[in-house]
Amino acid sequence: MGIRVSQETLIQQLELCECPERAELAWHQLLLNGTLPQSIGGGVGQSRLCQFMLRCAHIGECQYGFYDPNEVEVLKKAGVPLLGRGYSGEFDDPNAATGGL
Repeated sequence: MGIRVSQETLIQQLELCECPERAELAWHQLLLNGTLPQSIGGGVGQSRLCQFMLRCAHIGECQYGFYDPNEVEVLKKAGVPLLGRGYSGEFDDPNAATGGL
């Protein structure tokens, strides 16, 4: 389960879809410059089911992840604890906005 895309495959897919400009998007850039691993994801359906069963307001309450710092701040103010941190441009930024843990 999950997504497996190498840099070469992503470029080929963008060319086939006639949308090479998407290579400039954030996720695409992270994959193309080697910041993201080739395999990500998996278990998204399970997390959504857990979110529903636990009556969570946000997927981040039952799934660790990186979230928009603005969204993290809004959720913090609303008392919603997240199992992750805000994405600030670098995955290893220790000063990124944090949630629950």
